[in-house]
Amino acid sequence: PTEVSARRDEVKEVLGNLLENARNAEARTIRIRVGDATMAVEDDGHGLPAEDLPKIFEPRFSTTTSGSGLGLAIVRRLVEGWGARVEVESVAGRGTTVEIRWRAAELAASPSS
Repeated sequence: PTEVSARRDEVKEVLGNLLENARNAEARTIRIRVGDATMAVEDDGHGLPAEDLPKIFEPRFSTTTSGSGLGLAIVRRLVEGWGARVEVESVAGRGTTVEIRWRAAELAASPSS
């Protein structure tokens, strides 16, 4: 397995924010996948319309009236601080997948020259 770098308290904060988003989306099923230099949270909640995806990491953007809109902005800041990146795929009415990929995963996936 590939070793990656992340602070324990920050991982807890990232997962907490992603799980809270899934709960707010009324997900019935939430799956956490941990792979070689990747981590993903998948849910079957409301999902997001395509037009909202470019805005989700902006501070104060929220699809709920109860949220502060800071959760995904914090997630992105922490993840990038680890030298990783965060990607989101979502389909309205079907759910959302948030994947965190460390650089080691990108290097392993690229064909060698």
